[in-house]
Amino acid sequence: MDTGTLIAIVSIAVPFVVIVVIIYSMRRGFKKQSKYADELNSKISLARPATAMVLSASQGIISGDINRIIHLKLQVSDGFGPPYITNATWFVNTLHFDKIRVGNAIMVKVDAKNKNIIYPAESWGRYTEGYENY
Repeated sequence: MDTGTLIAIVSIAVPFVVIVVIIYSMRRGFKKQSKYADELNSKISLARPATAMVLSASQGIISGDINRIIHLKLQVSDGFGPPYITNATWFVNTLHFDKIRVGNAIMVKVDAKNKNIIYPAESWGRYTEGYENY
């Protein structure tokens, strides 16, 4: 095999292998995200409904024009014991900031295994994980 043929084969094979590796990595990442979303939806469906009073709300990093990361300190009343105070971090639609003012009562869901994990039961909030350190 001469050098020209070898260069032609390598110049076709290397990009092909790189594209296959990229596609495989993306597909694997999408499967992980899908699995995480399914697990989260399962946890939320098992969560108990409760009410919470907003004790404080502070804005975290900005995540776009419509949704912002909000750190909440909540007093949760789940009906299974005395009210307790916990923290939650959610994405909140900016059009609904008036609903998370101090003293407002909001509907939440309490995780079945860990009562300190609070999911929003309102359409304007989305649970987020990984932004809790504030």
